[in-house]
Formats: sequence, C-alpha cells, structure tokens
Amino acid sequence: MMKWLRDTYNGLYVIVLKPYMPSLKLIGTLLFGFFIGLIVAYALRPVIYFDGDPRTLHQSWQDQWVLMLADRYAARDRDIDADMIDRLDDVDDPLGTVNRLLSTTTDGTTFQRLEALLPLAEQAQNTAPSAPQLNNLGDNLIPWLLIPIVFVVLFTIFVLVYGILIQPNLVEPMMKRLRGEKVSEDVAKMRTAMAAQRSAEASMKTDFATTTLGAPLFQRVSTFSIGMGEYDYSYSIETATGAFLGECGVTGSESIGTDHDKFTAIEVWLFDKDDYSRTITKVLVTEHAFNDAALRATLASRGDLVLVKPGETMILETLSLRLQARVADFEYGTGPLPPNSYFQRMTIELAAWKIEPAGGTAVPAGGAPVANKAPTPAPVTAQPNAYAPLPPSPAVTAQPQARPPAPPTTLPPAPTTMPQQPPPAAPRVGAFGAPSSPPPRPPAPPPDDDPFGGTADFKP
Repeated sequence: MMKWLRDTYNGLYVIVLKPYMPSLKLIGTLLFGFFIGLIVAYALRPVIYFDGDPRTLHQSWQDQWVLMLADRYAARDRDIDADMIDRLDDVDDPLGTVNRLLSTTTDGTTFQRLEALLPLAEQAQNTAPSAPQLNNLGDNLIPWLLIPIVFVVLFTIFVLVYGILIQPNLVEPMMKRLRGEKVSEDVAKMRTAMAAQRSAEASMKTDFATTTLGAPLFQRVSTFSIGMGEYDYSYSIETATGAFLGECGVTGSESIGTDHDKFTAIEVWLFDKDDYSRTITKVLVTEHAFNDAALRATLASRGDLVLVKPGETMILETLSLRLQARVADFEYGTGPLPPNSYFQRMTIELAAWKIEPAGGTAVPAGGAPVANKAPTPAPVTAQPNAYAPLPPSPAVTAQPQARPPAPPTTLPPAPTTMPQQPPPAAPRVGAFGAPSSPPPRPPAPPPDDDPFGGTADFKP
C-alpha cells in the first residue's frame, strides 16, 4: 500500500506538476501577497457588521441582549408582552438562556427582572430557532479535513493553468519586455509563415476561368515553412449549394532528423464520398528521399511517389472528383543534414472539380487540360443466336436398325450479328420422322445487377 501511494505521488508530481511547477520565487510572492491581504482585511480594514439579528452574535452578546430586554420589561409603562416575545424570538434558545442567567446571577434586582421575563421566554421558545450544535467528532474534524483538500485541488488547478496558459502567454513575454529582450525566434517564424501564407494566397492562385476546365469548386493555396509546427490541413469540397462531395488536404508525411517539422515527404490526398473505399494519395518527396532505397520503400506504401520539381502538377482522380495539385514554389533546407533532404518551405495550390458523367471537362495525367471527347462505342461482338433451334439430341435422333432413317434436317446457320427479329425456327423431326412441336424455350433471364448476390430478392 505504501509503495502504491509513493509511486502515485511520484507519478503525479513528475508527470503532472513538475513540468508546470512555478518557481519558488513566484510561490513566495503569492504567499506574501496572501498574508498581506489577511492583514489588510482583519487589521487595517476589518469588516464591520450592522443591522444583523442577535442570533448571529456570540452567545455572550446574546446574554447581554436578554438582560437588556429584562431591564426594558421592568420599566414598561404599557402592555409590551407581544413585543418582548418577538425580541426574545431573535436569540437562540431564549428559555434556556433565561434559566442559565437565573442560575448564575448574584444580583437580586437582576434576578427579579429575569424571573418576570421567564413566562415570556417560555412563549418565545416555541417559535425560536435552535442553535446548531457540534456534538460529534466528525463535525469538528470536517473543517480541518476539507480545507487542506480544497487547497491541494485549487493549487493543482492553478499550477496547470499557470504552466499551460499564463506563463508562456503572459509572464514570459512580459518579463522579456521588461528586460528589453526581443520577441522569441519561434514567434518571429510563426509571424513570417503567416505573412507568407497570405502573400501566396493572393499572388500564386491560377485563374482557371480562362481555361477549358472552368472555375473549380474548390481552390486553395497551402503554404508550409519551418517554424510553423505540424503541417496537416484538410479542406472540404462542396457544391455551390453546400452539398458535401469530399475532402482533400496536405500532410507532412515523413520528417528527418530530430526536428519534427523538417519534412522529407509531404502527402497530397483526395477523398470522394462516392468512392469511399479508397483515398487517392500522392507523396511529394525530396531528392534525398527519392534516391534513398530504404526511405523510398517506406514512402511507396503510402502512395505514388513524385519527385518535387518547380511547377510540378499532379492529378488525383476518383469516380466523381478531380484534384489538381501544383507545386507553386519550394525551397530545400540547408544544414548538417544531407543536402536536399528536407523542405525549408513549400507552397502547393489545390483545385478540385466535379467530374460530369458525359460532356464534362477532363485533365489528362500528362499535362494540359483538354475537353472530354464523346466516348467511342465499343465494337459489337458476335453473340450466339438465342432463338436458333438446338441441335438434335443424340438420344432422340438415334434410330433403330429396323426402322427407316428419318429425313435429314437442315438447320439454318447462326447469324454473326444479333437479328432485330428472331427468325422462324425450322420444324423439328421426331423419332419416327413425324414433325413434332417442342415446347417453347423460356426467354433468357436479364443480367443480374444485384450486388448482394440474390440475398435481397424478395420476389418468389
């Protein structure tokens, strides 16, 4: 049990508290401010209570209230019994208070006045609230147990909020400004990346309205540069009315070195809701990744590899969507890593169109967009004549030696193409040379287009 408690404490402190634990200087400052607040609240500017009920006072002050009522009742010049009952009703246990004062007083005048007040206290006892009593050990220990627990919980919450939100976003920038330091490099990189993103969206978009493709349903320029952190963006593809068609995006696929944002491969992917069984992916790789056999084998399992070149255009096509991804700009990083092994920055333009069933536009995988041509009809192959009579069965045409042979039957040759109307069938000769009329053959069943293999057929 002790080992479990020790391990729990160590895990809580090392994993949760220690990474975000404020410095001792900060804790000392908070405690100093807490004690200064106590001094101001209780010594310099104490709280003053007024217009309160006597029952909110200490019991000794409630005793003084009862003695004051006894003096007032002794000096009455009219009937004030109802008023005295209401005043006694404002203290805890009025009858018990009067009896206790009668047993402890040594002044005869005070004893007589309290004794005269005793019948009124008996009437007020019926409606007076009783004071709460702490009779068991648990009630006395609850404040001492509850306060440390509340303090530990609040302190833990404060430490987490301080370490995650307050210190990096408020305390550190403020201290750096007070010390005259410049903005950190990470913040400067982030600002530079955001400015590059806005500039790229404004200047690197292609005007597809002048091409045969027409305006795309979706067009976005995505920019990455080292210092932005993780690179993973997805965009919805929707019609002008807001109907969802699919999604596309770019993702940092593989990093190199110890930094998580030095990508040697970046994925471009397309998802079609009408072709949900697969996601089309192209992997943009550096020269180093393209020439490294082991790394290339790892990346090849994620999609088609494309060696990044200026202006490289890729087409990702599904059943009803076509995505064109163009490398608008890129730059390799330099440093201790192998040359041309990671991207310092990358700008990719994404544009998506909906593929029309016929007569729409198309983008060939090899280059410039062209208009779709009408589909070439497939050649009609020779089909067997479903209406031609079957050849005579050997069992039926076999004749005994004693019977005369049946006259030969000439069957018409099967046409090479499907006739518009079925030709008349030649009469069939029976076993003894007499013509017979066989029952008509049932028509051929239509092709089965049930994807469930007949399990959904409800017709008998």
